[in-house]
Amino acid sequence: MDNIKIMEDGFVWLIVTDVAEKLYYSNAMQVYRLYDDGTEALIENFRDLQDALAVGNDIGVEIAPISSLVDSYKYQHGK
Repeated sequence: MDNIKIMEDGFVWLIVTDVAEKLYYSNAMQVYRLYDDGTEALIENFRDLQDALAVGNDIGVEIAPISSLVDSYKYQHGK
């Protein structure tokens, strides 16, 4: 799954680098710059976005901590 990234802290991100500009301009959701060290930063302006793309950072949108996804799965499947 190339479009999912799970950070060391267990947070799950949907990678949207290929459509990051469209999402940013649509204001549909917040987009974040994901660093190789496991940190992230909210992209607050177009310059932030351009810098992230120029150096090859992944751009992502928040999904949830993996623990909450597992809990939700267990609940839905009666486990």
